[in-house]
Amino acid sequence: MKPAMPSAEECHGRFVLIVGDVNRGKTTFTARLLQSYTQAFPEPVAVVDLAPRVPHTSPHPAFRPGIGGRLVPLDSHRVSYFFTELAAPRLQAVTVEERWKLAKENAQHIESLFAQVLKAKVPTVFVNDASLYLQGRPAENLLAWLHGFTTRVVNGYYGDTLGVDAFSLQERRRMEQLMRRCDVLVRL
Repeated sequence: MKPAMPSAEECHGRFVLIVGDVNRGKTTFTARLLQSYTQAFPEPVAVVDLAPRVPHTSPHPAFRPGIGGRLVPLDSHRVSYFFTELAAPRLQAVTVEERWKLAKENAQHIESLFAQVLKAKVPTVFVNDASLYLQGRPAENLLAWLHGFTTRVVNGYYGDTLGVDAFSLQERRRMEQLMRRCDVLVRL
């Protein structure tokens, strides 16, 4: 059974975190919440999409279509959409070393994107696939950046389908840090 979607009013001024394993509907859930939020509140919103470009094939045993979906931008002058090309470390890397290298490179690209978003000076941010940032940087960095916004709606991978190696366990621990700090937690 899918959890109930929080209302726009329940999200306003809070940190909402949406977590789940692959193909659980995190991006779709976030898109529905974004639609509801923009209808309820006239303020500007930044959408930060960190979903990587997923390869058509992968050496990873858990690979399947549908992993890493992007948010479809709303047709609204109040919504600014930010994204950058990112790798899918677990799905693209052949070696463990390459996985860590891709995660570090992604984090650098994401931090540049975060700086652009802060310059937009909007009160609300929606982040798709924040776990990609957590693969390369501590949760404290993301929390510090999110602190610059009044309303924060964030989704991210939290599961074991993609592995339980050191890389995945670090990402999982960092997601758990976010889970402890959010105001509203939605598990899909």
